[in-house]
Amino acid sequence: MLYQTSNLKHLLFMGGMHMPSVGMVGQNGREMAREFLRMSQGTASCYHITETQQQGPKLDVLVVSEASPVLTEVVPRLAPEGYLVVNADDKAIFPYLTPSNARLITYGFSNKACITASSVTDDNLHICIQRAFTALDGAKRDPQEFSQAMGPVAASPEATLGAAAVWAVVKG
Repeated sequence: MLYQTSNLKHLLFMGGMHMPSVGMVGQNGREMAREFLRMSQGTASCYHITETQQQGPKLDVLVVSEASPVLTEVVPRLAPEGYLVVNADDKAIFPYLTPSNARLITYGFSNKACITASSVTDDNLHICIQRAFTALDGAKRDPQEFSQAMGPVAASPEATLGAAAVWAVVKG
């Protein structure tokens, strides 16, 4: 399923600026894509990649919420300076990751993840960046905590955390 903002397709450019292309793999990829597009307010394109729909543009960011054989085909589509954002709670993902020069950022509820949730309420997710990293826009993301409102369409905390991790990588 291809998710995109308005009528823009594939790699998008606005005002001469590159609009990041984000691909999402996993069962909750569609839900995560909706949350990410809500957070980004139309400043990125987002693709839910399924086993039957693997073709598409080069990706700036690939988000992996669960293990899937499609990863061996999709990881090579990452741009050389791209990011691989991986759910650290699903250890079955890692054997599927083909060698890549992409920067690896982990997210999840594990305290070992780079980006994790410090608390969850009915309408907010409190997110913690535990380790500094350089984001897609070149800015340094230092350890910090921030709150992310849960979407109006009750998204799961897992999908909201994954979307917030991508947002920190793309726009922070």
